[in-house]
Amino acid sequence: MPTVLLLDVSLSMSRPVPTCDTTESHTRLSLASAAINTFLDYLSLHSKLEYVSLVTFSSTYEVTIPFTRDYETIQSKLPHLEEGDKTSIENALLGVNQLILSEWGYQTAVQIILVTDGNCGVGTIGRNRIIQALPLPPSYPARIHVLPIVSPHDSCLQHAMPLYQKIVDLAINTTSGSNLSITRGAIFCPEQLTVTGVISAMTRLCEQHFQEFWCTLKCGQLEAKVQLFPAPQAASHEGLAASYTISHQLHVVGFLHQQDLGTPIAISKHLVIPQAQTGGNNTSRENFDPKTTAKEGSSTDGSTTEEDTSDPSKIPNFCVLLHGALKVESMSAIVQLGAEWWGTLTAWCEASRARRSCLLLSVLRPGAAAAPWLGPLDQLGVADEGSTTESFPIRSWRSYISGGSGFAWARPHALLADVQKVLRHARKLPDKTQHLYKELNRLRRGAISLGFSELLTCVGNALERECAALSSTANPECALQLAHAAAALRDPNTAFDIKHVVQPLAANFTVTPINH
Repeated sequence: MPTVLLLDVSLSMSRPVPTCDTTESHTRLSLASAAINTFLDYLSLHSKLEYVSLVTFSSTYEVTIPFTRDYETIQSKLPHLEEGDKTSIENALLGVNQLILSEWGYQTAVQIILVTDGNCGVGTIGRNRIIQALPLPPSYPARIHVLPIVSPHDSCLQHAMPLYQKIVDLAINTTSGSNLSITRGAIFCPEQLTVTGVISAMTRLCEQHFQEFWCTLKCGQLEAKVQLFPAPQAASHEGLAASYTISHQLHVVGFLHQQDLGTPIAISKHLVIPQAQTGGNNTSRENFDPKTTAKEGSSTDGSTTEEDTSDPSKIPNFCVLLHGALKVESMSAIVQLGAEWWGTLTAWCEASRARRSCLLLSVLRPGAAAAPWLGPLDQLGVADEGSTTESFPIRSWRSYISGGSGFAWARPHALLADVQKVLRHARKLPDKTQHLYKELNRLRRGAISLGFSELLTCVGNALERECAALSSTANPECALQLAHAAAALRDPNTAFDIKHVVQPLAANFTVTPINH
């Protein structure tokens, strides 16, 4: 779960902190830097795969450090931050929204830590004005924590508490349609305005909201202790008030070829990191590569020689075995996460230069119908011997999934973005003719594969409206291409043919001069 450190660098943060110690003086900004250093040190030990960004703000905001796993870069930047003018939390949150949407989109859950000095404006009118201007709730799952660098008895804090509480409450978007049940953030006030008090408040925040999630991955009699990163959140089922929580024992209940499994909607994805055992000390690993750690982990019979324990690469691990098998056979494992809740395990390789491999857990929506083309997940079983039919109900027209172009519009914003992309190309005809038909065919395949025929009708109507809105000076080809594309989406002969490709209308508008 990516984290944004939102640090106030306004002029009021440079105020000295009153202290009885005359040998050492601190400002509120230096105390905030100490708290952030504590947070980064905690991540280095417990969640070193966490992406963190540093955003500073006063009346404007600045992305000081983009999302990175190199925490030392952030720590080295903290002593060199420049002072600003006045505090504007609403502008800062607006900048954070733009940063997250550009980096992670609408579906990734994010945590925001607001570090400020408890000074939110003058009077109740100023505070209410800020509350009304807050760009909340965000269009992505978010949790906001507030760490005010102020004495708990300061009158400024009592005045700012309603604003901070409103920020925490509004961060939860209850209308986003997400299946994830994101818990609310909190306000962590230091017990005293000292380095120790601020560090203690940040430590409480880390222990409550950045804990590791350890569980046991089992397949028959084989098992391994693993960490899921990021830590999974509780999920809700459509139409039910109850929430689902991932069990601490994950059971592999079967295997499917990836082309049969397709691309069911995943509400979250997590790296499965095996527990490394080095001479009896248990520490988490970032990743593992079967080529270099093919025997890492714990032995199945619990007995290891002294030479084996001294060399981690000679200790066998079930995760490495499972990763290699899934990768070689191009299969996925179906995992029972809890009652009426399933997920899939696949072999995944990073796109970076390191090309490091690991297991990736995709958490499906709660319920047995998370992948409708497979039928109820709790009824899947081994195919009967000698049977000539498919082992589970996959309709042949869904074979598009094997090509890797599967669609999963998990939230309305993703669908809206795809439709808007088609319309943007439509407005730039004839230069974007090929791009228009490429995106149109992509959208059409997704709609047909999901049985979403209404989408094709709506997009056809939108293209006709674009055609009617063309100016008199527009290229004649624009109107012809838009009318052709709209008609192709409604063609009854190819309405449900997923293999059909809509081609651009062949037209030649070269003007031949007339010789008098």
